[in-house]
Amino acid sequence: MKKILTYLFLISFNFLTPSHSEEISDIKIEGFRIGDSLLNHLSKLEIVNEIKANKNAYDYLTDKYGEVYFYSNSFKEYDLVSFFVKQNDKDYIINDIRGAIVYDNKIEKCYKKQKKISEELFLKFKNAKIAKNDLKFPWDSNGKSHSLNITFTLNTGDVITVSCSEYEKSIKIKNGYEDGYSLSITKREVQDWLTNY
Repeated sequence: MKKILTYLFLISFNFLTPSHSEEISDIKIEGFRIGDSLLNHLSKLEIVNEIKANKNAYDYLTDKYGEVYFYSNSFKEYDLVSFFVKQNDKDYIINDIRGAIVYDNKIEKCYKKQKKISEELFLKFKNAKIAKNDLKFPWDSNGKSHSLNITFTLNTGDVITVSCSEYEKSIKIKNGYEDGYSLSITKREVQDWLTNY
């Protein structure tokens, strides 16, 4: 599952919390939000170990941020949640949150979820620039593996992406991938770090 979430991230709610402002910190995924300390949920040792375990996925980038995966049977909607935190931040403030749901061989259900959440985001972030793209994964020579992404870029430069990824059967078998949904909420600084390498 970590591989799936990493690929979803590299190509780029509970329910949306109602608010009148256009702040990404108003949105929660399984109770987490941008600006919270990850130390409220995990120990420093757990955070550091997760960052080390996931470092290879971002070895082409600087060490400014690290990714932490969090699995819990108490999650109500998502199968897993991941975060980006600054590695030198003693409070491990959340700068990116991503929730993922497995919809293996159920991509139409994924698209329904994507549409529902995108409509909610459209109502909440009326001034956002919205882009939709269908990205084919270059490592699939059959061209059947792809990710349909709807991206909301706010005036602040912060980004929200709602994605459905579908993988060709042989790639699923070879790599253990599963089709799935992803919602990511990303601060501008993390977005810049990911894209300006």
